[in-house]
Amino acid sequence: MHTLTATAPPSSRTVETVRLLLRLRATSDPAAVYEQLRALGPVLPVPWFRSLLVTGYDECRTILRDPAFVMPDTDWRDRHQPGWRAHPAMRALYTSLLTSNPPHHTNLRAGLAPLFSRTAVATLRPAVVELTETCLDSLAVALRTGDADLAAHVAEPLPSRVMCAWLGLPEEDAPVLTGLSRRFAMAHELSPSEAQLADADQAYAELRTYFEPLVRARGDAAGSGLLARWAARAPLDDHDFGVNAALLFVTGFETTAALIATLTRIVLERPPLADRLRDAPADEVADAVEDMMRRHPPAALVSRVAREERTLAGVRVPRDQLLHVMLGPANLDPAAGRSAAAHLSFGSGIHYCLGASLARMELSVFLPALLRRFPALRLAAAPEPCDGLAHPQTPRMLVTEQVAVGMF
Repeated sequence: MHTLTATAPPSSRTVETVRLLLRLRATSDPAAVYEQLRALGPVLPVPWFRSLLVTGYDECRTILRDPAFVMPDTDWRDRHQPGWRAHPAMRALYTSLLTSNPPHHTNLRAGLAPLFSRTAVATLRPAVVELTETCLDSLAVALRTGDADLAAHVAEPLPSRVMCAWLGLPEEDAPVLTGLSRRFAMAHELSPSEAQLADADQAYAELRTYFEPLVRARGDAAGSGLLARWAARAPLDDHDFGVNAALLFVTGFETTAALIATLTRIVLERPPLADRLRDAPADEVADAVEDMMRRHPPAALVSRVAREERTLAGVRVPRDQLLHVMLGPANLDPAAGRSAAAHLSFGSGIHYCLGASLARMELSVFLPALLRRFPALRLAAAPEPCDGLAHPQTPRMLVTEQVAVGMF
């Protein structure tokens, strides 16, 4: 939806910026691309997208926290993207908690935030431990006959089953919800094609059909699942409950699946790190997970719009300007430091990721469990690149227990 023709001949820096942005779609290890983007400058005009790409840590943090920068919501899209309402997936996405602005966002989040506290998330830990072992059992069976796809056996089923347990949905529905989430998430990409949007619309229609019984029953909600507890504490209309119930699954699954795949690749490519974390204390594992997330955020970018004119790093930002905040380059900026609290991988400000504590817990359970169960696990082939920037989709990752010599 953002792909537009430049109104002036592009500069060499602009050409290089777009080239690097496209490379992010084709690399399994984006860190080098992040560094090259950041070296071009903290704020980069991209005429093709009529936007500014922001890579500096201070500038990105300002955009995420300053009320002068808001989500590109329905009002903004009505002014700048005529025709977007023709896509039901986009109508759902841009009226949800994920992309709305106050006061609507404030009202939606107020009912959910207590349910995502560290204390609340900690109650799910026994289920996460059990589900992790179940997925690792599946991986072990597959490895008996040769190479196995870690994405199919662990990176996708683990977070999808965790989200079913957390939301109070039947675990057997996880595979269907995973497939629908993958397709629907394309509506949030930087420049989806018409074919991708049409498929996202169909996926959203199926998600809506799935969640309709929950919408109808929410007045009589009972049980310990998050959706039941949310319905009991928040007066929501049918649209808000249905759309955000679906989005909670989509975002909780997609983000963690990408992180599981990325962290697995990192430790398998660095055997000394794997050896250190295999039986490390919990706080050391948590620190290592945090550092890997800092270097490899689950989403490459998030978008904001200037509500009023501002200046960033000497660049004028007019009112209504679209900005793409690049989380990976910002985290690598020396200005970010290396503190766990400083990185922007889960965002910052009022849209800080509600599920950050849950993702951290899942990863801290999964990583040492994987390394203990499979001390000889190795990559069987070069990892495939992720598909997507705003919601990177988990690539196939072939692993083996045989030590590969000269594989790559």
